[in-house]
Amino acid sequence: MATKDSWSSIVLITMPAGLISLCATLQVFGQQATLEMVGKTPALLGINSSVWQTALAVMQLCGLNETQAIDVASSNVFMLCCDWLAAGPLANRLALQRCLQLTAGQVYERHAVYAALCSANRLTARLLFLQQHGLLHLLVPRKQELLQQWRRQHGFRAGRPAEGEPPLISLGDIHQRTDSQFASLAAVQAAGGLPALQAFTAGLESNPAWQEMQAEAAAEQARLLALLPPDLRQAVARRQQAAEHSKKDE
Repeated sequence: MATKDSWSSIVLITMPAGLISLCATLQVFGQQATLEMVGKTPALLGINSSVWQTALAVMQLCGLNETQAIDVASSNVFMLCCDWLAAGPLANRLALQRCLQLTAGQVYERHAVYAALCSANRLTARLLFLQQHGLLHLLVPRKQELLQQWRRQHGFRAGRPAEGEPPLISLGDIHQRTDSQFASLAAVQAAGGLPALQAFTAGLESNPAWQEMQAEAAAEQARLLALLPPDLRQAVARRQQAAEHSKKDE
């Protein structure tokens, strides 16, 4: 349980900049959840509360009810620090929806880490590469578990690669592997390996599937912005203006 002293410490450390954010977080998530979230991600108190309020609003606009959105966010605090209206996370979310045949809410519940933390030039591009080569059926959520199950069923040791096992691909493979490592996967090698992947990446900007995904992301951004409460919409506009000014000053 949170103690009076522990909360006093947080308030003293974060005043004055983080106090408003702390109070807003307490109001939505409650005392115990806020203490745990701040302990995991102290940076949460360093961002404007409108950022995470927008994140919660976007999740609700995409199919989660308020309780579901709060539960998802409290267990994955990075979701509250992510700008879910930015082009990259939006393109990633839409690509995951399409390629895994999920709803937007399911992406937030199951795969938000990939949508938020992976660049679209990697996640969305590699998903489109797999789609182009007819390999999406090999993309699975629990690769190691499925491979171990297959090995046991075929008389192999579960913890060792076996001849003839299916060339499955995980989202972790897409997110974490370098180009050469990703190209070394059996399924990608069969599609042309590293040369094919590099050629696909080099022509990404002119690829019709990529252009379509970017257009969908822009349309989704406009849709979500229009549905946000006025105060959050204005806060988003101020952050966008600040970001543009910052770019000009560089």
